[in-house]
Amino acid sequence: MSCDKVRGLFQDYVTRELGPGKRRLVDEHLLECEGCRKELALMSAIVSSLDSQSVLEPSAEFSHRVMSALPRQSRLVLSPWLSLVLVPILGGLMYLFRVQLATGLLGVLDRFGIDLSGLAQFQMPDLSNITMLQLAVVPLAAVVLGLGLSIGTAAFCWRYYSEG
Repeated sequence: MSCDKVRGLFQDYVTRELGPGKRRLVDEHLLECEGCRKELALMSAIVSSLDSQSVLEPSAEFSHRVMSALPRQSRLVLSPWLSLVLVPILGGLMYLFRVQLATGLLGVLDRFGIDLSGLAQFQMPDLSNITMLQLAVVPLAAVVLGLGLSIGTAAFCWRYYSEG
């Protein structure tokens, strides 16, 4: 066994967490390698020194002092779960005010000189012959799409805010 592999096992060897087979291999290597014996002796001394130290418990006001010393968050952080509520609400508002939004968007596009006259060929379909079943499918599809977007947005926000 090489020195690098043996040194990688020293921590488990010293804390007696190494299995008997690997322990025997380390023992065999230590019989032949002076450098590894010295390093193991040093690690054993450090571990025994640390084990003999008493553990200090922090005072009751320690966490309060640490938390008050941290800088306050300067940016607005919204809960990722807020997207579960906002996306369907914003989608519904956009649907309710779609005519005003379209008119405003066309006005902005006109100011920038963007011509959408090619879209004039598209017309709204005739909805006078729709059955109740067909009428129920559209809101159901909108709800499923809204929930899918909300869950995706919530997952993205969750990952973003949980990573820091």
